[in-house]
Amino acid sequence: MPKMNSLTRRCVALALLGMAGIASNAALAGPLPIYSSTYPTPNSACATYGNFVSCSTGVLNYLSGSGAGGFTGDYTFSAAQGALHDSIVVASNGGAILGNGDAALPSEDGFKTINSGKKDYFFTGDQNDPTNNGALANDTAFSWDMGLSTLNSKLTFDGEYHQMMIAFDFNNPQNSTASLPIWALVTIRDSEGNLANQYFETQQLDLSDIFKDPSLFQSTKTFNGSGVTTPGSTDFALTVGAICVVSDTVSYPSPNGSSCPTGGQLINTNQASNAVEFINYIPSLDLKGLEGAGYDTMSVQVWMGCFGTGGKTSGPTLADGNPVGPCDTGGYGDIFLIAGAAIPGRNDVPEPGMLALFGLSMLGLYAARRRRAAC
Repeated sequence: MPKMNSLTRRCVALALLGMAGIASNAALAGPLPIYSSTYPTPNSACATYGNFVSCSTGVLNYLSGSGAGGFTGDYTFSAAQGALHDSIVVASNGGAILGNGDAALPSEDGFKTINSGKKDYFFTGDQNDPTNNGALANDTAFSWDMGLSTLNSKLTFDGEYHQMMIAFDFNNPQNSTASLPIWALVTIRDSEGNLANQYFETQQLDLSDIFKDPSLFQSTKTFNGSGVTTPGSTDFALTVGAICVVSDTVSYPSPNGSSCPTGGQLINTNQASNAVEFINYIPSLDLKGLEGAGYDTMSVQVWMGCFGTGGKTSGPTLADGNPVGPCDTGGYGDIFLIAGAAIPGRNDVPEPGMLALFGLSMLGLYAARRRRAAC
């Protein structure tokens, strides 16, 4: 299974959003591609899903290449197993051992998502908990867990603290119509039990406001570490494989993966395991504030694929009893953390009163359609 480590190389490409695992005690530390966010300025690459924002690197690159204002890509980078040595791996299709965990204590290895086609689903807590590296406070068998102090130290380099972001790729070669339902819940925890858990969750795209303020969504889920949190069918967001870009603020999914019947440029978002396809972030994420308030652990739960659809390869019944599909037949993708833009004045640990409760996403998701909206 993949482990997490300090970065050993520096990439100089500038992009729109991002986050990488970086240890402050590394001898040769440097960031993966640095991203300076422009969202929530409406654009045809990004949209809001519950507490988080997700952007297609393929559409971002198209906007950059077409001269759209504010886009200066290249916005993607390698997601091959070798490249993941420089990242904190949450889940990996290949499940290869990266051998880098000693620089990221306490934490745990990444989940292995591939299952040789025996299941059309993956979820954390399916008797698949990774190995721990060090004494991890409040570790559970039902989530991917990491200490906040370790995470924050890995986001601090070059004298500055950087925003945490999440990258995702489909991994397996898939056709342009491939899509995948994904749900995630991030729980910020206090292992001593003095502070109430804070929850941040993905949701379906709100078609009435695809650029909605992500801080407005309030999760109703709970997690105490003693069992799996089961989502409902309406909690899942859906990746799509091909996007029709009409303008720098308007796009929609191609209905057949090969054409744009109502106009626009066809962009294939699936790049197999060769490159990052989606980057996700929370505009106001403040892990420094959470740690300063007394929280010490981040626990992540992920579900992706088919659930409640029947047959031996389908996942368990969802909370509302309704099915979710279509399936990825045992491939799934890589989910890993990368370092975003430096946050001015945040290379410190704030007092608890400065706490800002914001969440993060773990998944690459894309809008069902795009429209112009106010910032």
